[in-house]
Amino acid sequence: MKKSFYIHHLIISALTLTVLFSGCSKKSALPPQSKICMDTVCSINAFDYGTEELYADIFKRLDEIEKVFSPTLHDSEVCKINRMAGISPVEVSEDFLTVLSTAQKISRITKGALDVTAGPLIDLWGINTDHQKIPTSKEIEAAKEFVGYEKIQVDGNNVFLPVAGMSFNFGAVVKGYAADEIVSIMKRHRVKRAIIDLGGNIYAFGRKADNIPWVIGIKNPKNPNGNPMLKVYVKNSSIVTSGNYERYFEQNGKRYHHILNTETGMPAERGVYSVTIICKKSIVADCLSTASFILGAERTYDVISTIEKEFKTTIGCVFIYPDNRWGHFGKIKVMPY
Repeated sequence: MKKSFYIHHLIISALTLTVLFSGCSKKSALPPQSKICMDTVCSINAFDYGTEELYADIFKRLDEIEKVFSPTLHDSEVCKINRMAGISPVEVSEDFLTVLSTAQKISRITKGALDVTAGPLIDLWGINTDHQKIPTSKEIEAAKEFVGYEKIQVDGNNVFLPVAGMSFNFGAVVKGYAADEIVSIMKRHRVKRAIIDLGGNIYAFGRKADNIPWVIGIKNPKNPNGNPMLKVYVKNSSIVTSGNYERYFEQNGKRYHHILNTETGMPAERGVYSVTIICKKSIVADCLSTASFILGAERTYDVISTIEKEFKTTIGCVFIYPDNRWGHFGKIKVMPY
């Protein structure tokens, strides 16, 4: 992969995702449909292909996925495995094995920047809960003892966390998998174009009615409710962003965000405000957006070609920095808004 890493200066500064619909077909059999699932609002707009059967199939599939990966549903597979950590393996579904396999591959390639066993650290910080806090260094070191993707044991359809106190958290993975599953449903229903929005994880399916690419806005991390900072042109691609402005709390003038570096046990600090990944495989985009925020731009570039080969896909990255700059690499078209 030839290095092509562009840095740009802007007067305004950085991100979140929005879909810019100008020139897009407005009519549809049914209006866009939404449902709260996986702790977020999941919205689907199939435009003129939006039938009751299509939306029913999609939301049924999202319910199935939530029942596997929810960290709060008592009978989910994730909760069962977490309860049985250090006790015995748990038989899991193909959904679980597929997602875990992808996460483990990206964990190995990124040397643990993505780690689905980060549950103990996530629970310790409690960001966006009623018990969020800055843990002590002693508490962080203790929690890190229960974290480590390399400890996961898989034997056929059985998964085991061998140390009592370990726990899975697939928050950085599962929405990407869900988007890919929705794309499969769209194809079975012969949908030509759609926008899938799973709490900010966007999948732009097909092309717009005028046969041109979708235009997705990348918002400003310092003002996520304002105008987009950038626009990216895509077709049949997932667009996933991770940033320090999404979930956080502030104390003594310092922001503590939810993307934790399992090596330090602290919120990641790599000199970026947000990372957007563009990829046809949404689960890869979801995993890599988190990992890239932790790795930073240069280290992300070092692993991109390996991930592309492993998953037989292409990847584009957009980084936004605190000093009004943005950079990108990969075969993507990005412009100021």
